[in-house]
Amino acid sequence: MKTGRITDRTARAAFEVDALVAVEREEETARMERLEVELLLAEVDRELVAEQRAAVVRVDRSFTDAHRAWRASRRAGREALRALPGRFDAAEYVAEEAA
Repeated sequence: MKTGRITDRTARAAFEVDALVAVEREEETARMERLEVELLLAEVDRELVAEQRAAVVRVDRSFTDAHRAWRASRRAGREALRALPGRFDAAEYVAEEAA
């Protein structure tokens, strides 16, 4: 069985990298990390702006919520009163009272 041999010069060339190439790789890695951090910061900024807009809308509607609640309760009361005559027939009461 034959095993491949790497000469000393070939091994050095494979594992040792030129100092300039190493610096360029580090700079590229730093650029990619910086881009990733900037993207994350932009995403956080968008989320904060969206939350701030939602808070402003909530504050604007908080003043009208009491009015809306009052109107909703009035409507519900009116609907319940309108439904009563349909549920009970006056003739049935007269027949039951007579019996």
